[in-house]
Amino acid sequence: MGTFVKHMPCDQCGSSDANSLYDDGSTYCFACEAVTQGEGSPSGGDRMDKPKEFLEASYKDIPKRKIYEDICRKYGYQVGVYRDHPCHIANYRNTKGELVAQKLRLPDKKFSVIGGGKDMPLFGQHLWSSGKSVVITEGELDCLSVAEAFDGKWPVVSLPNGAQSAVKAIKNAYEWLDGFDKIVLCFDMDEPGQKAAQETAEALPAGKAYIMTLSRKDASDVLVNDGAGPLVSAFWNAKPWRPDGIISGAEFTVERLKKAAVKGYATRYPRLNEKLEGLREGELTLLTAGSGIGKSTFARELAYGLHQDHGLSIGNIYLEENVEKTAQAYIALHNNIKLGNLRANPDLLSEDQWAQSIKEVIEKGMYFYDHFGSLASERLLSKMRYMRSVLGVNFIVLDHISIVISGQESSTEGERRDIDRLMTNLRSLIEETGVGVLGIVHLKQPEGKAHEEGGRVTLSHLRGSGALKQLSDNVVALERDQQSEDEDTANQSDIRVLKCRETGLVGLADTIEYNHDTGRLLAVTSEFAPD
Repeated sequence: MGTFVKHMPCDQCGSSDANSLYDDGSTYCFACEAVTQGEGSPSGGDRMDKPKEFLEASYKDIPKRKIYEDICRKYGYQVGVYRDHPCHIANYRNTKGELVAQKLRLPDKKFSVIGGGKDMPLFGQHLWSSGKSVVITEGELDCLSVAEAFDGKWPVVSLPNGAQSAVKAIKNAYEWLDGFDKIVLCFDMDEPGQKAAQETAEALPAGKAYIMTLSRKDASDVLVNDGAGPLVSAFWNAKPWRPDGIISGAEFTVERLKKAAVKGYATRYPRLNEKLEGLREGELTLLTAGSGIGKSTFARELAYGLHQDHGLSIGNIYLEENVEKTAQAYIALHNNIKLGNLRANPDLLSEDQWAQSIKEVIEKGMYFYDHFGSLASERLLSKMRYMRSVLGVNFIVLDHISIVISGQESSTEGERRDIDRLMTNLRSLIEETGVGVLGIVHLKQPEGKAHEEGGRVTLSHLRGSGALKQLSDNVVALERDQQSEDEDTANQSDIRVLKCRETGLVGLADTIEYNHDTGRLLAVTSEFAPD
């Protein structure tokens, strides 16, 4: 724009003198902000140098925004000219009413500030000292819009530098804001605005923050298009802000609580079912035993039962074997053949039996993680999240937790801290997705009788970290004297429940027996015993 020539009527809004004509033929209306480019106007506009002295200006209606002179005068919002460019001027005053800064709004939403500094007050802050409520908007025009809706009678202020510096501005005005009983945030409804609203609410005095929900992008849009009523309603309907995770008891209904009931899926071990009331999604069940007792076999039996008896989808993460062996193990269970025998002689099953077993077990709701030797915990948790969120698995078998830690490149803080971190992340994943996890953990050597010789297992024997027992929902152990000279004793294990958060029932459950012919690990008296 060139040099100011004269005031003239505006064809856009009908104002008699708010439109300004410049010597390059361009015009700018202070009332409706309509701009026309003259033949000599630069297309991109020139950069405004920062003025050095406060500008003198006048008060006018801003009809395009439905903001009128009385509100502009109250807040010190003027229209003027800077370097032959029309501008809006927001006057910032300190608590004594002294002018400390002017914020210039130039065409094409360019801004410049006279005076001020990094700790500018809130726009309009000088008008109020305390009260029942105050509204905070992102910008001056939104502030004037809300003030217009309330006839200028209720405290409304705005941020000096928009949403990007909201928290800083709130902290600077914290003591002043604390003088109000209710602090209502009226930020833009776009993503940056709502993100800033959440961050700002967290920085406000506890219990005082409320958030308005608008029907349009910002308060100015609402006033222009819908009038004052919706702004007033949005104020009264503002919801009290609560930190994430805090829920009022009033939000619970009978339907919600009944729907939240978690179904337990029965295993093929009857006394274990009595104590656990089945295995549930959204829970972490740890399986443990001494070396060579049959932890992996037990985990596979549980997963196979969930898959076959309940039609559930299973994610398999067996980190000490390849995916082919894991799949073979399920086919061996399905056909009551010992895995080692089937791997040594695949012809124990006919081609049709292989095909049928793959169809009935492997292809139907079974997923396998081919880890390629990568054991990074972040990558592992990402795969688990994918299995649940995308593939929809109900349970994931993780065999085993200790190897995840041993695979980390930087275990400088020790195994205990690494397991703490993994268990915390695993617990968060379960809470986030609702997946059930069957995780295998190792035991440390006890004083006295070894676990491999039938020594009793306790929670304190879990190796590595107290987080294993603290963050798990269930802990189930196998106890077996594999060195016994009595063949029956050597092949039988006692299931001991060490922890059940749901029922609180612990102690001995089923006695199970490993059959060297069938490869099955079944309760001694069980309806699922193979023919």
